[in-house]
Amino acid sequence: MNQGLGYDVDATITAWQRELGHLENELRGPNLGYSELNNIREELLRVRSEVEGFWEALHPRLEAAKDEVGLLGPIPATDQPQEPKQTALRRAELNYQLGLLSEGQNAVSSANHRIDDLMNAVQDIHRKNFTTKLFQRVPGIYSYQTWADAPDYLPSAAKRIGDLIAGWWKNVRDHDEVVHIGFEAVPLWLVLTLAGWWGIKRLRVWREGGEPPFWSRTSSAAGVILLRVLPAVVPIIFLYGSIANAQSLPEAVDWLFYSAAQSTIIMFTVAALVTTVFAPKASRWRLIPASDRGAARLCGLFIILAVVYGLMSFIYVATRLIQAPFALTIAVAFLSSLLLAGILVAILLTPLEGQHEDGLLWLRRSNALRIPIWAAILAIVMSALAGYLALSRFLSRQLIVTGSILALVYLLLLWVEGFAQSLGDDNATTGRWLKERANLDQRRREQLALPISLFSQVCNSGAFGAPHHGAVGLRVA
Repeated sequence: MNQGLGYDVDATITAWQRELGHLENELRGPNLGYSELNNIREELLRVRSEVEGFWEALHPRLEAAKDEVGLLGPIPATDQPQEPKQTALRRAELNYQLGLLSEGQNAVSSANHRIDDLMNAVQDIHRKNFTTKLFQRVPGIYSYQTWADAPDYLPSAAKRIGDLIAGWWKNVRDHDEVVHIGFEAVPLWLVLTLAGWWGIKRLRVWREGGEPPFWSRTSSAAGVILLRVLPAVVPIIFLYGSIANAQSLPEAVDWLFYSAAQSTIIMFTVAALVTTVFAPKASRWRLIPASDRGAARLCGLFIILAVVYGLMSFIYVATRLIQAPFALTIAVAFLSSLLLAGILVAILLTPLEGQHEDGLLWLRRSNALRIPIWAAILAIVMSALAGYLALSRFLSRQLIVTGSILALVYLLLLWVEGFAQSLGDDNATTGRWLKERANLDQRRREQLALPISLFSQVCNSGAFGAPHHGAVGLRVA
């Protein structure tokens, strides 16, 4: 059988086990760096290639032996005539070969499983170093091999993601159930989309002359954002939750689906926020003082920023799940850091040329924030170019997350300021209710709104460095 396979089965299997044991011991060593981990990974790939070559020779022989045993039929029962001696000898020989070949198959499966575990360990150490050792420089960032091999890794990485999903789909208990869930999400999306379109038209109605006042724009913005977010977010959550509950998702597939859902939700949520705040096609409902051109450009840039951030987050998770070469992670981290920095620079350089002068002043009047943002962008670019990719990735993520939190706080302050202005306006629902039900005249309502307006202005001045004397405060004063 060894001659037929072209392998000494016992010696080959023993060599795998010895090499894998040696590599496993190396992984237990302290302070493994980028080069050492890459060498271990290359050795694991070499062993895997040998295992695959052995399996390619073994598999046809194994299937042929199974087929021949099947052709011989079952062993005659004790009360039946015995089969010919030659047939019995051939059956015994085939069963013996099947036993040896099955042992080889088990050895291949065991070796592949062990290689997978060691590859995961290599990737985990790589990423642990990448996330915890912020000031560790990645060598070879400009080497030809790193960038020459990266394009070849992309098709194989995409194929492994496809194989991961295909493997899950093949083992799904009830395909019809999953398809049915997908079809249920379509009418859900359609109903929410139509409801959102109708609701936005109802919310953005101003029958008085001129532009809507600031309180009207802010009060309607919350509902508009919600109506724009729901048609995308609810079907995605429904799909992921229903499939996860109906089917047993493998851990890798679950992480892949969860990351895809999370990144998609981030993109659609940011798109809903910026299109409502900047209102590039409905300037009269714009919350931020900006020209049509500036609003359209900022809206597009923020959406691109969200798409790039969401995609990079998904790719980072996906490359870990499929054990992609770490060189691909390096390439993605390097390019994404520079791309995110470039988008942020374009945002900062966009002129607003504001038109609305009511409400809180926009952040463009705040040098207190622009200076540290420029400093952070410069740090992201310099650390990436110097090879400190962990630091660059950390800074870019923190800048985007912190900026998102500040933007949400700013929007909340806009709403508070708008609510304060609505108290003194007879056209607002709140002001009209206070006038008719609480018998408060305009002056008393403006006095009631004063502390709220002052609170929003103090918070805005303290957090964003943009002091503003609102209309409510001036009238009361």
